[in-house]
Amino acid sequence: MADRPAPSVLDARPAPPRVPAVKISPEQIAMLVDRFYGEIRKHPRLGSLFEDRLAGKWDPHLHRMNQFWRSVLLHSGEYSGQPVVKHNALPDLQEDDFRLWLDLFEATTAALFEPDTAAPILVIARRIARSLWLARFGTPFTRTPDWLS
Repeated sequence: MADRPAPSVLDARPAPPRVPAVKISPEQIAMLVDRFYGEIRKHPRLGSLFEDRLAGKWDPHLHRMNQFWRSVLLHSGEYSGQPVVKHNALPDLQEDDFRLWLDLFEATTAALFEPDTAAPILVIARRIARSLWLARFGTPFTRTPDWLS
């Protein structure tokens, strides 16, 4: 029987704590979520798209979106869900809806925060929009639209 090499031992160390990319409070996140979804509800295209799905369920949705954005921006870990599955279940979702969403999110963020706070939030929002767009409309040969870059 051949000699086997001794198993290697990994020196496992805990990962350093994740530091949020932006200095923002849970109250500021709630303000962003409330203002953004208020604007969504008034939007000629996105308003009906969301209302068709959320009529009578806006309060639970806003609560979930606060959890989501706190998890994303503050690394709170309180959100668990499947955003891709939820967005892919929308029958009338069109490619350009993500651009509309992102434009509205950028405008809302810019109206609420100074540029040094808004910029990292928008980097994260753009990454999320790109991920959701690719999951719905992407193929191995699809290039994302320039507005998602």
